[in-house]
Amino acid sequence: MSLAGMRQGIHKSRGGLIRSFIKERNGRIEDITFSGDFFMFPEEAIFSIIESLKGKMLRREEIVKTIASVYRAKGVESPGTTPEDFAESILKALEA
Repeated sequence: MSLAGMRQGIHKSRGGLIRSFIKERNGRIEDITFSGDFFMFPEEAIFSIIESLKGKMLRREEIVKTIASVYRAKGVESPGTTPEDFAESILKALEA
């Protein structure tokens, strides 16, 4: 994925830094990726989070609900980092 035309949001959770890169269209997430120094188990759950967010409205409640559902479905553990922390990173990208 090319980062051209994407906005970056950075949020420091207790568990580490979350950097999100988002491309938005008509108030929805068109494309998204994450990087940072947070831990997530299973590690591949981040790809499920990314896929589940595509097409979602850029509203805090919808973003948190979507990420939390992946956490439940995949049994995600991310010490010090919550679905709310990911949402904060995404929403900060919109402010940039």
